[in-house]
Amino acid sequence: MKTLFIIISAVLLSISFLFSQSDSAETAKVQREKIDLILQMQDKRTIFDGKLISFISDQDPLIREKAILAFGSIQDTNVIPLLLDRISNDNNSKVVYAAVFAIGQTAGLMSKGKREELDHDLVWARMDQTRGIAKDRLIEEIGKFGSEQALNDLILRFGNDQIAVKPSVLAMSIARFAIRNVVSRDAVLYLLQFIRTDDSTPWQVMYALQRIGKHVEIKNNLEQIAQLWKHRDPLVRMQLAALLGKTRDSLICLEPLRKLFDTDPDWRVRVNAVRALCNFDLKSQNEIVRRIESAFFAGNTNLATAAISSFGNSGIKFDNSNSEIKSAFNSLEKITRNKGNTFLWQLQAEAALALAKLSKGDALKSIYIDNDAGIPLQAQLLSACGATGSLEAAPILQKYIGNENYILYRSAIDGLRELCQRNPDNTNLISKTYQDAIEALKSEDVTVLTTSASLLGDSIFQNKESVPALIDALDRSNIPDDVEAMQEIISTLGKLNDTRSVKILQQQLEQRDNTIVRAALSALRSITGSDYSSQIPAYFEPIYIDFDMDYLHALPETISVTMETLRGDVQMMLFKNAAPFTVMSFLKLATQRGFYRGLSFHRIVPNFVVQGGDPRGDGWGGPGYAIRSEFSPLSYETGTVGMASSGKDTEGSQFFITQSPQPHLDGRYTIFGKVTKGMDVVNRLELDDHILDIRINR
Repeated sequence: MKTLFIIISAVLLSISFLFSQSDSAETAKVQREKIDLILQMQDKRTIFDGKLISFISDQDPLIREKAILAFGSIQDTNVIPLLLDRISNDNNSKVVYAAVFAIGQTAGLMSKGKREELDHDLVWARMDQTRGIAKDRLIEEIGKFGSEQALNDLILRFGNDQIAVKPSVLAMSIARFAIRNVVSRDAVLYLLQFIRTDDSTPWQVMYALQRIGKHVEIKNNLEQIAQLWKHRDPLVRMQLAALLGKTRDSLICLEPLRKLFDTDPDWRVRVNAVRALCNFDLKSQNEIVRRIESAFFAGNTNLATAAISSFGNSGIKFDNSNSEIKSAFNSLEKITRNKGNTFLWQLQAEAALALAKLSKGDALKSIYIDNDAGIPLQAQLLSACGATGSLEAAPILQKYIGNENYILYRSAIDGLRELCQRNPDNTNLISKTYQDAIEALKSEDVTVLTTSASLLGDSIFQNKESVPALIDALDRSNIPDDVEAMQEIISTLGKLNDTRSVKILQQQLEQRDNTIVRAALSALRSITGSDYSSQIPAYFEPIYIDFDMDYLHALPETISVTMETLRGDVQMMLFKNAAPFTVMSFLKLATQRGFYRGLSFHRIVPNFVVQGGDPRGDGWGGPGYAIRSEFSPLSYETGTVGMASSGKDTEGSQFFITQSPQPHLDGRYTIFGKVTKGMDVVNRLELDDHILDIRINR
């Protein structure tokens, strides 16, 4: 009997276990289906049926979190009361954290009065309902939309409590206020108490001070701040260099900047230092001019590029009696001429533009556009011709109007526009350029269309006779290939304020691109004084969607890829959970289409970003479709991989890698990965270097 009891018990236990497994599998299946639906609704921006909103109160905390994060990308102010409810009443810390992020992403779209009510509520009521990282996040997010009163309230509440709130957290909030030009004396004084010579100053404090820039309290403490040039953290030193360049106190700032520029072991600090030095009046700083000139020939291309570019922005005049200044100008001329291709073409292009800004028409004798040179170099030399402001540059630029290479055609239009802006009284030049722009509206290239439409919207070219040609160009344009051109044409029509545009602008309200619809609404309001919002649908079905959930689910949670370049390999980890459709698009382009093979890095800004993925190579290309932005609480650190865009929901194939932290990009550009190995390769990449391939690591 005992044996029989044991057998029966074992059978019942096994049955119970099987049922438990079955229930668990069913729960996981339901959860996955809900998450898939949330992702699809986020991507399609469909919230009008209330389904996505209902998930905010789902019993499953993961579902609540995912739904709330979706609203961080959708950014609908109507949902803010529901997000506030989650802060106060949800017992899951991840859900609260997501709600805080989504509020920070969205509240800036509210009216001023509503924002002020919200930030007061958050600082003085909801703050006590958050804990840990959610509280830290809330303090930082308020910086994205809060008023000066909110800034002072945060300092009042937490300025004397470094245990409750770390200085780095409150400093980053102050920085986010400063990015929006919201500054207060109390905030500056709070930051200044952490300026110490024992290496304990957080880089976020220095970043916030740099973002604030000129302020009387910063000036009063500049000598103490300047001592941080010896700080062990390069992030502190690079922000210090930028701050010293903004304050421009030559008695205090020049010496530490010179030391940073001369001796710092981190090239990024030296880049910031040379930019800062060129903010000062250099005509009596012979030694500094000599040192900047020596950087033109630095082995580090990033530093050489920054030195040439910054010197070009310094406004210094040629002085034949000053040997150092004369030598620096001679070096720019030498690099611009580049006889025997002694210098990298990238440096030649930068030197030509710098020389054009400083020497004006005299620079033309050094600028020679060789038809056998690469297109990127020719294009930048055309830009330099325009930057001279010399009428002698006009025939050079006009020769490229109508060029079969659209990059050169666009550069010529841009150059002529700048030439006209520098010669606003030359009616002949303006008239000829106007006609060139009208003719360019017939182009099939989106960049030529966009540039010419933008030119016609400039005050010196505005003419109602442009309206028929602009209407015809808009009528011929299509989504998604011509979105940027359509936006610019619509904007110019709005500026011209001609009722002949009303009909075609009303037609644009039916487009399936929200950026076009918003542009048309604005233009119609300018022309008619009426609000046409009631004529637009509640929902726009995106033109391109790819809900290949089987592919997405087959991807591992941690996706490692290798980008092969001429300079070496770069390993990156892709964040599937943070930006699923971005990751899927990127991987499909890379592996199924081989899209990235042979594409160049068309944009490099030293100590900022390295950008590639454009099939045109001029920053205007894409894969033939657009995907939606997928914002997340992740931050742009050194080596973060993000998607380039020309505005929300316009991402395609172009991506960039940050060379240092860039907090001002947070929540504005999709983050979908991070460099895990090969950052040294990223920092060695040069303009027009090519991607050999991008492959998944197995």
